[in-house]
Amino acid sequence: MFNTLHTVLVISFVAVTGGLLAMTLMQRLRVRGIRMTWLSASRTSLPVWPTVFMGVVLVFLLYSRNTVSPVSPLVFLGYFTGGMLWFVSVVLSAAVVVTEYGILPEAGRSDEAVGWGQIFDYFEVEDHKRVHFAFMYQDFLGERKRLDLNVPLQHAERFRRMVRAKLDGPMEGTVERIRHGQALGNR
Repeated sequence: MFNTLHTVLVISFVAVTGGLLAMTLMQRLRVRGIRMTWLSASRTSLPVWPTVFMGVVLVFLLYSRNTVSPVSPLVFLGYFTGGMLWFVSVVLSAAVVVTEYGILPEAGRSDEAVGWGQIFDYFEVEDHKRVHFAFMYQDFLGERKRLDLNVPLQHAERFRRMVRAKLDGPMEGTVERIRHGQALGNR
C-alpha cells in the first residue's frame, strides 16, 4: 500500500512538472522576433523552491537508506526528476526576452510585456557588474508605470544600441536659442 501510494504520487508529480515545462516551452516558442535574452538579474541565483525540494528529496533518500525500511530508489529518482523539470521551467520562465516589438521582463509573464511604442522615456545607470535601465511607459489603461531592468555587462552595449535605435528617433520641433538663465526660469 505504501509503495503504491508513493508510485502514484511520483507519477502525478512528474506528470504535473512535465506539463509545466511543456507549457513554459510552448509559451517561450510563441515569442517572435527575439533579439536578445538573458537570465533576469534578480533571478541569477538558483531557483529556490525547486532546489530546496531536490535537497529534501536527497536528505530523505539518505535517511530512508540508513534507518527505515527502504523505499524504492525509483521513487526518489522520480521525485528528483520532477524537481529537475520544475527547476528547468523556472529558469526558462525567469529570462528577460528582448524582441523586435518590445521587452518581456520575465518570459513566463507575457502579460507584463512592454512594447517599444509604449515607452516615452528612459535612463540608464552603470555599475561594475551590470547596467540598470529604467523605462517609463504607459500601459493599455493609460497608467504611467516604470520597468526596471538590470542588463549584464556582456549584453549592455548591444542592448543600448537596440534601445537607442527603437526609442531615440529624430527630434521633432524647432530649436530656439535660450539666453543665460532663461532655461531655469530665473528671469
